[in-house]
Amino acid sequence: MNITPVNYQYQYQYRNINASKAALNQAPAQMAFTGVRAEKSMQKGEYALRIIANKIGNLFQSKKVKELTKTISEITPESSPKYLSQLEGVSRIYASNKIIDVNIEDKILEQIAQNGKSTIFIMNHSNQSEDPQMLAVLNTILTQAYQDAGRGESFPVPKIILNQDILTTMDPIKRKAFEAVGAVGVDANISSRDIKTNARAMFPLMRDFISDKCNIFIFPEGRLAVRKDLELFQRFQGGVAEIINKILGVKKEVTVVPVGFAYGKGENKKLTGMHIGKPIIFKRDKDITTTTSGSIPNSEFADSGFAQFFEKHKDETDVVLTKDGQPLGKREVTDYIKDILSENLGICAKEADKKVIKPIDENEIEIF
Repeated sequence: MNITPVNYQYQYQYRNINASKAALNQAPAQMAFTGVRAEKSMQKGEYALRIIANKIGNLFQSKKVKELTKTISEITPESSPKYLSQLEGVSRIYASNKIIDVNIEDKILEQIAQNGKSTIFIMNHSNQSEDPQMLAVLNTILTQAYQDAGRGESFPVPKIILNQDILTTMDPIKRKAFEAVGAVGVDANISSRDIKTNARAMFPLMRDFISDKCNIFIFPEGRLAVRKDLELFQRFQGGVAEIINKILGVKKEVTVVPVGFAYGKGENKKLTGMHIGKPIIFKRDKDITTTTSGSIPNSEFADSGFAQFFEKHKDETDVVLTKDGQPLGKREVTDYIKDILSENLGICAKEADKKVIKPIDENEIEIF
């Protein structure tokens, strides 16, 4: 895998885009973009197309790929040096032949690995065919960080939340291979999701997360990723914020790392950009929820309302989430968590996009 590290002399130029905080409330209630009946009809069509695409893909799969898939399907996901090595090897295969401009010099993943505690990674869903490979790149860097930190015996295994239709339309061996590297299927429908099914899938995930046994990877836009006419904060669904709020009822803090993906065009079409954002840490003590600012302060892409809010609290490490001067209750805090996560992810997505606009400098490319 080729990686183009961000130039150490590269400096961010800050500007304020003056976006209004009020715009966060303009997204239709997590989406009047389709009715239940229309969504179910669309889901059936997509499901049938996935089955057909998988069958056609299987016909053209090489013997080598089939053998590799079978090998991966036999991997046992557990916190062990063997699994960590296997996971890195699989991730490198999926991430191969990519030129990535990524801010590895910030050493954010190294800090996560040294800490050894469970982390939630949120990523924008800008290209549904390319994003899985970018996730593999992220996992390659992260697994290497765990190895370098000497955590082969105690690292949190990856759990990747995705649309269950992706798994159920696969043949059994391929599905088992995906599950071996951490895939967990949920009902991703907007207006007709199966809450009970999702609860059954999420309960063991949250239990392991609380015990620092797994990291969670999620694309919060889900099916709304197709709505390119909407801003990211409108596509950003609140499920991950609900998960965090529930976990804070048991675990004193939750760390979230936003990661932006972007893809080059034209002469730069081989270049992909990744920006790993500063961790956002949510804490709860005696029913008071606090947050850190993540990448918001001083970012040229930060919404002015968020920037001003954290500027007021720049001397505070952990900022109390309040409404009208009063700490937010557990039921109210979810929307605020969602807004902070959405803003940070939007910043990372724009930082990643900025990387793929620069011409590729062949002298900068290094083998990872």
